[in-house]
Amino acid sequence: MPINDALQRLQRIYDLHERFCADQTFACRRGCAPCCTANVTLTTLEARAIDRHWARTGEKPPTARLQQAARHPRFRPRLTTNQLAAICAAGGEPPDEASDPAAGPCPLLNDTICTIYPARPFGCRAMVSHTDCARHGTADMPDRVLAANTLFLQFIEALDQNGRTGNLTDLLLWLLSGSTAPPTDLAANRTIPVLMVPPEHHTALLPLLGDLRPILADLTG
Repeated sequence: MPINDALQRLQRIYDLHERFCADQTFACRRGCAPCCTANVTLTTLEARAIDRHWARTGEKPPTARLQQAARHPRFRPRLTTNQLAAICAAGGEPPDEASDPAAGPCPLLNDTICTIYPARPFGCRAMVSHTDCARHGTADMPDRVLAANTLFLQFIEALDQNGRTGNLTDLLLWLLSGSTAPPTDLAANRTIPVLMVPPEHHTALLPLLGDLRPILADLTG
């Protein structure tokens, strides 16, 4: 698929998520960054969207900060969302992939402000809370939004089914290196094996599925 087409479809998914959450009242605001850590993950397509953002705005990529972040521990997923879906569908037990909350701040922050906000990956967009995370220590995310976020992740991965999923630092440094092929030690994306929709949310999420499916219609058949 041409990269411009893929990026347009990705933006449609982002826009759909924004509309889906429009009826919610969240505490998230500019400068609120407790969840903006070095553990953020994304797909290769989302990394390209960030690279396009830098090219379009003329902003210089923070290569030095990314290289510094690469010297520290960070969450590096072994499995993608759709790989986990396949394991669960087969009755398997997915491995524990907990991330370390002490990984430090995202290297794309300027103090507490996201420098790529319009092009931020879905992993950032999905982190929403009804209450102030800094004050309460944890996010308060509605179950319906949490279930929908998993669907969005599945579709974003399927859109980039020939790409990879990895830590933001690793994928951005790969792009900035000029290499054409993503690192082979990152988790390989795949198509959707089964939709991970909890039974109690089936009815509520049917309209969302109706909006998401056309985005991949000519990819999945």
